Amino acid sequence: MSFLFGLRNRNGLTDRQIEYCIEAWQVLCGDEGRILITNGAKIYSSSTRFVEGKNVVYLGADAYPGNNSSANSRMSVLACLAHELSHMQRFDRGYRRPLDMPDILIDEAETSLDASFHIVISLKDREDLIEDARDRLTDWLANKSKSGESL
Repeated sequence: MSFLFGLRNRNGLTDRQIEYCIEAWQVLCGDEGRILITNGAKIYSSSTRFVEGKNVVYLGADAYPGNNSSANSRMSVLACLAHELSHMQRFDRGYRRPLDMPDILIDEAETSLDASFHIVISLKDREDLIEDARDRLTDWLANKSKSGESL
């Protein structure tokens, strides 16, 4: 997932896993014609991410959950891809993401919240996305406190 927050899968994906991700992407996007590029998904530790300049999502090894207990690590493939689709949709609506810490954490939190409302997301996925947003906001607040900036 973009700006990884937790320990997700690092092993390169198999052909079968990539096929599953493509199917999940199609379920999320329907006939919108959104592009999912899979050519790096077999690479160890590759990242699933939205690239604004190309308006595409790259599928990475981290599309699959990890074995950590954090909300981000637990998120399903569908929740991960819904998060990236939300980045695309927010970009289409004119949102421009901050790319620097700590404000990127706010964008990631908003994106997870937005993704949690996708119609095909299960209750468990919705909960994980909302917990991910909470964790990112908690880290943003902690980062601001450490830097001495007032809120």
